[in-house]
Amino acid sequence: MSADGFKCNLKGYQQPNYLEYVQSSIDTDQTLENVFNDHQGQFEEFKNYLKREIFNDPDQFQQHLNYIYNQWDTQFKVELKRIEIFRLIMSMYLGLLERNLSKGGFYIVDMSSIKKSNNYISKQKLMCFKNYIKAFYLNSDQIQEEKIVFTKNSVSKEDFKQKFEQSNYQNIDFEFTQLKNEDHLNSTVVDFADENIGGLVLDTRNCAQEEIVMLIFAEATVCMIFIPPMTQTEAVLIQNLKKYSNYTGYEQSFQCSPSLDLKGSYNMLAIDAKPFYSENQFTEENIYRELIKSYAGFEISLKNSPNSYISTGRWGCGIFRGNPYLKTLIQFVSFAMAVNQVNLKDKKIIMNCVNDQSFFNFGMKLKQLLQEKNTQLNLINLKKSLLFMQNGVNDTIFQHQGNNIISQVYSILTQNIQQAESIQQQNDDLNQPLVGQDIESENDDLIQPLVGQDSNQKKLVNAQNIEENNKSQIKNDAQIIEEKIEMQNQNDAQINQEKKESENKSIESNKYKILCEIGVIIIVCGFGIFVYKKVFK
Repeated sequence: MSADGFKCNLKGYQQPNYLEYVQSSIDTDQTLENVFNDHQGQFEEFKNYLKREIFNDPDQFQQHLNYIYNQWDTQFKVELKRIEIFRLIMSMYLGLLERNLSKGGFYIVDMSSIKKSNNYISKQKLMCFKNYIKAFYLNSDQIQEEKIVFTKNSVSKEDFKQKFEQSNYQNIDFEFTQLKNEDHLNSTVVDFADENIGGLVLDTRNCAQEEIVMLIFAEATVCMIFIPPMTQTEAVLIQNLKKYSNYTGYEQSFQCSPSLDLKGSYNMLAIDAKPFYSENQFTEENIYRELIKSYAGFEISLKNSPNSYISTGRWGCGIFRGNPYLKTLIQFVSFAMAVNQVNLKDKKIIMNCVNDQSFFNFGMKLKQLLQEKNTQLNLINLKKSLLFMQNGVNDTIFQHQGNNIISQVYSILTQNIQQAESIQQQNDDLNQPLVGQDIESENDDLIQPLVGQDSNQKKLVNAQNIEENNKSQIKNDAQIIEEKIEMQNQNDAQINQEKKESENKSIESNKYKILCEIGVIIIVCGFGIFVYKKVFK
């Protein structure tokens, strides 16, 4: 995608009567008329507001558009006042932007299609933007100078590998809920994004998770104007959004309503998962890809907004067919790494299960098991759980032996890492990074102490040593699962064979009984005939 083709321009800007063109677009747009139905006279005031304060200086608007592109291209960061975002959204609403780009339903910057369409989804999408327009206008004096910040984070594969090996002991807190990502006030809402950020929010048919969060946090949609597709190592954070609509339903059942409370704010974190329609998602390469992507997002979130919980869930587990348990471990590992690298304490990640009861039960049981063993979820065990998944699990095996695999994961995640808290405290006091210090596990066959370690200083096992010391054990666990599957298949075959033999014996027995009964009948009949002849002869 060329940079020039991606950039938007003001439609008709070069024509001499451009201002008249804009004013005519405002006056003739019939969809705006019912925005202020319950506020008499405000529609005319609103149109004058657009003409006099929003679109009164087209030269300044074009310059500002160019400035936005330059800031993103050079700084990977753009700060916009809410009133500047309002101007961009109204430009999209009125069809005043254009770009020389066609990507299907992605990166649409003109709302003409959803305004002209009569289908249900288009009407609901348009209603979300009307809710935003009305709420901003009625509250503009209080909120128009507030800033929204768009930031991109990019993590190289080499840099991530180094951080993965350096990040060792780190406890994290977590919570599983049956809510949605956006239900937690003042949180960082994870957008299960497409690489084309914004997704299909302005097409006329689709309304999945990304489209929904873009619609209810309407100011986020301007990202489609200046943020190009994300690479595999990039994530985008949008800070200080307001929720202008509430909703129920999903896809074709989506229904919005105005938000009555603009208090509080939210962040949005866009990370795109990889689709797994036929490819094995449990390979090292694919797990590594998802780790880098989620780490890029969690790192920038914790750096820029450390007081906001990250609110995520079944990332990439819908139409992209991700395994929710694998994706949870991936997000836990990358979150723990980010907490470790940013050097924060007491950070919590929220996993939202919505209607997935089995996934929710998994989280609640994990919490219970950790409490029973008086331990916490820690990065060492999380890394081992991913290594276990990577060495011998695939979609087919998980489908047949999912309960056994999850039990193994519980066992790995709840192992008690002794002396870890005291070592953590010592390092905090000395202000030293947790690199190379050893801790003892209650399970020596899973974490082995380093040979020849300095007696004056215990060193924490780094990620590479953990993998080397445990790879044989993990592979053995994977082989055990495969053997269990084979044994189960053999048992099933044996049971089926025994069933068939039993059925055959039953059939033979029934045949014998029937023949005996027939023989008895023949004998009785013969004897009757004999008596008859003797008596009546």
